[in-house]
Amino acid sequence: MTKILSPGAACVIPETLSGLPVTDLGDKALAQTGVEEVFLPRTLRRLGRYCFYGCERLSHIHFYGGPLETGGGFLTACGCLRELTVHMDPSERSALRDFVTEASGRLLVHYLLPGPDGEEHEAARLLFPVYYDEAVENTPARITVSNIHGTGQKYRYCFEDKRVRFDKYDRLFVYETAGESVTAAAEIAVSRLMYPHGLWAEARSAYGDFLKEHRMEVFLDSLGKMEVFKWLMAHGPDGEPGSLADGLTREETETLLLEASRRKMGEISGMLMEFKYHKFPEKKKKFEF
Repeated sequence: MTKILSPGAACVIPETLSGLPVTDLGDKALAQTGVEEVFLPRTLRRLGRYCFYGCERLSHIHFYGGPLETGGGFLTACGCLRELTVHMDPSERSALRDFVTEASGRLLVHYLLPGPDGEEHEAARLLFPVYYDEAVENTPARITVSNIHGTGQKYRYCFEDKRVRFDKYDRLFVYETAGESVTAAAEIAVSRLMYPHGLWAEARSAYGDFLKEHRMEVFLDSLGKMEVFKWLMAHGPDGEPGSLADGLTREETETLLLEASRRKMGEISGMLMEFKYHKFPEKKKKFEF
């Protein structure tokens, strides 16, 4: 397929055209179009150079694991790209590293694997933080020094033989907690505990300890994320059944309730009210005559 002129907001590339498999998306095939979401076919084996060049609205790409060659600059000037969904085969080899290293912005990766019944499920959810390269010129010495800011570059080197090295990914959390905001680090921790494929015991403890230490900030940030909030209410910091909310004080619970009410979040307000009722029951007044 050499060129797609009017892909629309959501572009589904077919697996076959005229009875033949679509294996190659040509150079600049979608360049400078208004596409926002792209679904690449299972049959695809090559993405051409500058394939998505200048797709300023592109925010989400879906693609399959297996052999996929990517051309140089295929994600250049795609500043809105924020999500990737990769459908893995059992080998767990893919071109995911090529995608995340081409984009320096914050990327959320949905890592899907086939289950025993053949149905796909989200096995891991990986957040690759933002980073940027700053060139600082030392004019008298005529030397330009490149400084990299953000932990994102480190996270983009947790691959080996086209596979994600989950152990390397999880060991980088110490850099995230030291150099980034609590909410950014908490999102990584919650994502790994919610979808724990490849998560080892020591990393599970590190993520859980961080969530316990910053419990209130984590809950405040989750108010706008229903899936995350429900998970926090139903799981302990180790990811097992329980509730991270058990460590909240009455005052913290009331603060969360007020904030949820202010934002008009009815379902979350109801869950917090029920939690408060059971955790901090009102004492019955006694009257003596």
